[in-house]
Amino acid sequence: MNDFVDIARLSTRIRSTEADHAGMLAGQVRQLADRQLARALEGAGDRALARARLPAGAVVAVQRLELHLKVAVDVPGDELAAGWAAAFEAGLARLLATVAPGDVDDDAPAAWFADAWAAERRHLERRSQGAADAWWAADLAGDDDSAAPLAPITLLRRWLRRDPARALCTLAELARGDAHVTALLSPAEATALTRELLQRFARPDTPFGPAVHPVSGPAPEALPAAPGTTPGAPREARSALLHSALARLAGSHARLLAAAGNTEQAAPWLAALLLAEAPSATGLPAAHLARALAEAGAAGQSRADPPEPTPPAASPDDSETAKLAPHPVNAGGLLLLLRPLLRLDLLPAPEQLGTDLGDLALAALRRVLAPLPPGERAVAEERERPLLAVFAPECDWRERIALIPIHDPATANARLDALVAAIPADIAAAPGALRQVFGLQPASFGTQADTRLARLLLRPGALRATPWEAELSWPLAAIDLALRRAGWDQDPGWLPWLGRTIRFRFGDPS
Repeated sequence: MNDFVDIARLSTRIRSTEADHAGMLAGQVRQLADRQLARALEGAGDRALARARLPAGAVVAVQRLELHLKVAVDVPGDELAAGWAAAFEAGLARLLATVAPGDVDDDAPAAWFADAWAAERRHLERRSQGAADAWWAADLAGDDDSAAPLAPITLLRRWLRRDPARALCTLAELARGDAHVTALLSPAEATALTRELLQRFARPDTPFGPAVHPVSGPAPEALPAAPGTTPGAPREARSALLHSALARLAGSHARLLAAAGNTEQAAPWLAALLLAEAPSATGLPAAHLARALAEAGAAGQSRADPPEPTPPAASPDDSETAKLAPHPVNAGGLLLLLRPLLRLDLLPAPEQLGTDLGDLALAALRRVLAPLPPGERAVAEERERPLLAVFAPECDWRERIALIPIHDPATANARLDALVAAIPADIAAAPGALRQVFGLQPASFGTQADTRLARLLLRPGALRATPWEAELSWPLAAIDLALRRAGWDQDPGWLPWLGRTIRFRFGDPS
């Protein structure tokens, strides 16, 4: 929430039957504003937002707020400050409770957004629609000291510094919502932003960078090549990955080109759509992505149709920025495989990443749920659908999980075996986890390796996810010293190839 209150203009009117009293009180208020008021208001803004039931992180701008205080003669300065702060808190809470989130009329007394992202996004939407800057823009969408804090290029670069994963998702959402966002940037600014996006999200050297801080355990054996391919990420497979993703975006691309009138202004928005649609493309070299975007721009410009009419963008509210309600999962340990995949150099090549991650997730889940009867196993797999969508976002999980095939079982099982071999041998099962999945009947696994995998994967928790981040919360009792010593339960952080920032939290979910 707001961590300070900034009052731009304070106007005081004092009514009193005694002229001397009014003059004395006016002097007290001036001294109060100069010295004590800021200190007295500490925390008042947060408390007002909480009383108005605004979401955590909300940002607020108020054009005017009228407060009425009854003050006794000769009131001490500290009591006057405390009374002023209490009146401010109550008045602001009442005002905010009557104001809907998002865009408001120019004469509205207050505006609030779920967070700075929502305010900044709405500011950009207004500019793309040709509207004048709102009265709240300078306060809520310009929190830096740059020469042009409200300029679109300034805001977009700020987003990339603040949270790359969310910035990419928000850029893609803007491009889907209204093709006229292309007018926000000049051709030169658009070209610079495209270059910055590729430099930040693509990998110029090796597909996913060298392995670092290897996890303890034996080195993985070489994985078999996928059927019909040769090891080494051939150029043809990379091109197929990009062409497939760009083909799915052809409609959006045509609207962007038609609205912009040139490839330069459409390029950063197409790049954002591509990287959000196919995060595995972040493993390709920047030059390869730049060529694909240029070819798509040249081809699209020759056949671009007029942009379809787009309705006014909906006002952002707390539902866009707040995390989803927590979803209970039993196989939360699946996300513990993400860091070892990278550390052990087991991450699939970019052109196979989308499919291979889905295969790996299904192979792991089915191996640990194998002791269940078929009907119960199918129900248990369905419970993990949101988790699978985080682990392998480019797969289509709309079908019943039990019916989704593993496309390359040999590669999936070889990769999974290499990961299982690296799991600390002294790992313990999360308290109550096996009973929660299998009931009172003890689960029977075929091998010690499968037992170790089950102890890793079957960790009940609560998953919260947005398009740009996912947080998995476990009870404190789920902390395992063997995993902690090996570094398996450290936050994976921002993973461009998943399009999300992944966090683990131990403690009761809030």
